[in-house]
Order: sequence, then structure tokens, then C-alpha cells
Amino acid sequence: MSDTNKITALYCRLSHEDELAGESNSISNQKDILQKYADEHGFYNTAFYIDDGYTGVDFERPAFKRMIDDVDNGRIGTIITKDLSRLGRNHLHVGLYTEEYFPRRNVRYIAINNNIDSDNPDSSAVDMAAFYNIFNEFHVKDTSRKIKASCVIKSERGQRVASRPPYGYMKSQEDHNKILPNPETALVVKYIFQLCADGLGPAQIAHRLEEEQIYTPAMYEYSQTGNVISNFDTSYPYRWNPTAVANILEDVSYLGHTCNFRFGRASYKDHRKLKLPKSEHKLIENTHEPIIDINIWEIVQRLRQSKRRFTRSGEKSIFAGIVFCADCKQKLYFHRHAREKSENWKFICSSYRKNSREQCTMHGIKESHLKEIVLHEIRNVTAFARERTDDFAEYISRESNTAAKKELSEANKKLKKSEKRLAEVGIIFRKLYEDHVLGTIDDDQFRMLSQGYTDEQNQLKAEISDLKHTMQELQSQTANTARFAALAKKYTDITELTQEILHKFVSRIEVHEKLKDDNGSITQEIDIYFTHIGIDSYRNCKVDKKKTESISLNKSDDSP
Repeated sequence: MSDTNKITALYCRLSHEDELAGESNSISNQKDILQKYADEHGFYNTAFYIDDGYTGVDFERPAFKRMIDDVDNGRIGTIITKDLSRLGRNHLHVGLYTEEYFPRRNVRYIAINNNIDSDNPDSSAVDMAAFYNIFNEFHVKDTSRKIKASCVIKSERGQRVASRPPYGYMKSQEDHNKILPNPETALVVKYIFQLCADGLGPAQIAHRLEEEQIYTPAMYEYSQTGNVISNFDTSYPYRWNPTAVANILEDVSYLGHTCNFRFGRASYKDHRKLKLPKSEHKLIENTHEPIIDINIWEIVQRLRQSKRRFTRSGEKSIFAGIVFCADCKQKLYFHRHAREKSENWKFICSSYRKNSREQCTMHGIKESHLKEIVLHEIRNVTAFARERTDDFAEYISRESNTAAKKELSEANKKLKKSEKRLAEVGIIFRKLYEDHVLGTIDDDQFRMLSQGYTDEQNQLKAEISDLKHTMQELQSQTANTARFAALAKKYTDITELTQEILHKFVSRIEVHEKLKDDNGSITQEIDIYFTHIGIDSYRNCKVDKKKTESISLNKSDDSP
């Protein structure tokens, strides 16, 4: 293509920050300036390349990339911008383009307001280009600092920092700082939480939403506003990402709370979205109308905290993730054979199964027996809570205080033991370093030994952090009998133990080993931890070994 037929690219760019500067940087104003300059200086074969709403620090802009493709293909002879900052605000990248990339491809570059023209390399304005680029980048850095400061102030006032409301909400027409449930997408959020409460994981929920052709959050945003969210492909409007589903299930916004500073950026140059540690989160409670009920939320969080694996045959117990060994505190493994009848499927201690019989015993119990025991206990306790609410509250208060003191004492012992060991490892580390400096041990020995102690240090620090968190919860924990009683009144006729019923009323189950008395009678104790009231219900399961195995339930003396 001859130079006379080549395109004169008129490049315009406007970021969200530049919009605040007023009309002078608007796209329409840039177009007027560029077109007038082209007409007055004999550039006739012009074409606009416009990036509206894109930062100058990042060069991953659609129009800019299209313009560079045209440069590589020899279609463009001249590029004109209003000033250097429109090309970009990263001084290294802008310098690379203007001083190396464009000249090597015989492309003339003009920045009108800076009086820069690459056809006049000896002009003083060209010599100043490097300084202009540094100041342009400094502007971004300074703006980023101011935005962060304003976000902190906004958060301290109890306001939401994020500009876009979470999926399921929309901005209030009266006050854009407030959010309201979106009548359409709020139903999808409720559906996602219900599917999780029913036992489905994020990947399964994503597949279900795709099957039912429910728009993804990005597609819904595009259909309503025309705004394109990054990494969004309109050809897959129903392809939900399991990570997006998991983020929804963990977002406290749906409880009516605002959590600022959950995510951040590495720097003003690096726009990757990073998850910030919980220590940096700022939680503001009861800022807007909730979408999800607290009971469903707690069920989902308990399920999310436990990995619930399917067996090889694709079966999964409703107790998955909440049944534990009363002695080693490890999860019970759901064990079944393909040819076994469902009434013979059972749980056994995972430590016993994976490691050795010396570490723990079987703690086996049939799933069918566990279902019968738990259903029986839920019916008893909920009836007690409904019919004798005052007596129930008094009993729970007495028992929960005793249980909390016991747990607090055990946690405190573990904390002291871990802190003592951490101090010991620190002393060993110092001695190890001295031996290395003195030459007592060589480099390879030092690296091997120090790595092992480093791993132990990190593990101990994590354990100490978890124990302190547990102790704080125990110290502030009170039995919420009113919430349990209100829940019990909703379910007056429980005839079947479903996953929803189980997780509404039970948070944890611990199975003890079977005991055999002198008469040959086998008993097994089951500890059931109910939601909200934080107390165990002790039951004895008497197993009669005859032709068929049967059970009888006996209430312990201190049970309600």
C-alpha cells in the first residue's frame, strides 16, 4: 500500500477517571480536535479508533489492539492523538511505542497538545516527551491513591465501596449508594442457595443453571445495560462458572450485610483481581434488605466447609460432611458395595480405614440406623422446644454453659501446647543458624533441616490462629433457643429425614465405638449437636445381633 493510501489513525481514549476532569477530555471533544487537525494539515484518509472507558495504564484495549494490528499489516501511515496521555499513561510502554515500535514500522506519530511530531525529532517538544510520560503516569498513581483514601472514608461512614451491586441486587433509584433486591436475579440467588442446601456443589449447580438456560451474571448485565464485563463471551450466555457460584454462596451481601475490601488490586498498574485476607475485610451489618434467610445461610456454610465426596458408584449420604469419630475427631467414611442393599450401607472411621487399626477403631454404624436415631431425636427435641419453650430454654442454657466450658478448657490446653512448641522451634532455628555460620553443618544439611522446621512453624502458626479463633467464638457463644424454637414451630410434622431437615436442625454428629457388656448386649453412644443451641443430645443405640440387626433407642438420664 502506497503512503498516500495509508490510513491516518485518529486515536481517542477516555477512562472513567478522565470523565471526572470534565468535557475537555470527552470522546466527542477529542474527535473534534483530531478531525480539525487532520483537515487543516492534509490528512484525508482518516479513521477513528475509540476506546471509551479504558485506563491508560493497561494497553489491552480493543480499539488500540485493532490499531496495532493495522500498523503490523502496513495499513496505517500516521497516528494522531490529542496528547501523549491519550495514547497511554504507562511511561515505559508509551516510550516503547513512540521511540521504537512506530519508527521501525515507518509510522508517523503526532500528539497535538504536546507539539510532538516524530517527523521533527530534533524539536524540544520531542526531548520533553519522556518527562510528559512520567508526569502522565504519576497522575494515575496519584489518582489511585486518592481513590483508595476516599474508599476508606466511605467505608468508615458505613457505605458500600463497590460501584457495581452484587448479583441479585440493583441500585436504588432514589439513592445510588443503596441497593435493593432485583426481582429477577434475587430469585436465582435463592435458587442457588437452595440447591446447595439440597446437597449440590458449585459445579453441579452451575450445570443445573446452564441446563435450565438461566443467564450468567455477565450475560444478564449485558442484556440489561449493554455493558460488557471482562472475559465475557456472548456466544455462551448460560455457561455458569463454578467459581462464580461458589463466590455467591460465600457472599454475606445476601444476608443484608456489606463487606468492603474483600478484593483488591496488586497495584495501579496491575489490574488483576486479588482476594484480600479476612483481616483486611470491613464488615458492616444490616445495610440493606437480605435475600437469604439466616437458617439457609448457616446450612450452606456448614456444607461448604466440608468436602462431600461421592462414592465410586455415584452415591452420597445425606450425612456427608457432618458425621465424625467421637475419639479421633476425623470424618466417618461412607462405605458401601455395589451389590449391597441400601439398608446395609455404613459409616466407618476414616483414620481406621486409611491408616491403621492401632490409630483408631472402626466406630461403624449403618446409615439406616443413623437416620432412624437422628429423626427420632429431632422429633423429640423440636416437640420439647415447641410445647415447653421456657423449660427448654432453661435446660439448654444450663447444658450449653457446661459444654462450652469443657470445650474452652480443651482448646486452651491445645493452645498452650502449640505456643510452647512454636517457641521451641524458634530456639532450634537460632541454634541451627549458628551451627551453619560456624560450619558445624554444611549448606545441604542446613537447607534440609531448616525446611522441615519452617513447615512445622507455619503449621503451628496456623493451628494457633485457628485455636484463638475457636476460643473467641466459645467465649462469645450463647445458645439461641429462641431461633431454634422458631425453627421447630415451622416443622410440626417431620415424618422423613431429608437433607434439608437434617442440616436445618443438626450441625454435627459424633459416633462412639460400640461397647459390649457382660451379658453380650452391645450399646453405642451417638452425640448429636443441634444448630443454634450448641448442645449434644446423648442417645444409646442398643444393637441386637440376631438373624437381622435391630435397634432400640434409650434416652440418657440428662437428655431432654
